[in-house]
Amino acid sequence: MLEQACRTFDRIVQLDRAVSEGGSMLASSQGSRVHPAVAEARQQRLALTRLLVSLGIPALTEDGAANSRGARGFYVKGRG
Repeated sequence: MLEQACRTFDRIVQLDRAVSEGGSMLASSQGSRVHPAVAEARQQRLALTRLLVSLGIPALTEDGAANSRGARGFYVKGRG
């Protein structure tokens, strides 16, 4: 699980880099559209949060501080 969390984090970094280099909007034959990496990064962040909660590791906020609230719903360890 920890290895998967690390791989997921690396994937998020790659996706964020792709958006930062290519922009959040892409031109297409049908006009502008949101870069696909935006949605995928969001999904990967959710997956990472779930992995971290399952390992008992608090998720970090953007500034690097631990998130004291944790994940909600049935992903909270000890509930269910």
